[in-house]
Amino acid sequence: MGNKRPDRACAKIRATRGLSVRVAEACGIERAAVYQWDQVPIQRVHQVADVIGMAVEDIRPDFFRPKVKRRRA
Repeated sequence: MGNKRPDRACAKIRATRGLSVRVAEACGIERAAVYQWDQVPIQRVHQVADVIGMAVEDIRPDFFRPKVKRRRA
């Protein structure tokens, strides 16, 4: 953490006023811990998704696959 460019979710958290506080409160951690993330830790994805309004597969596509729409036959 802290050595690469933040992903979209972390960039959104940092850029939006008050969002880091809301994320920290939802996760039960200090706001400073949120600012150390370059990507959302896997154990925090669902909490962060609820707060920032992004889908879990958009926050961590390396762990969550996008939902596939099935065509009806």
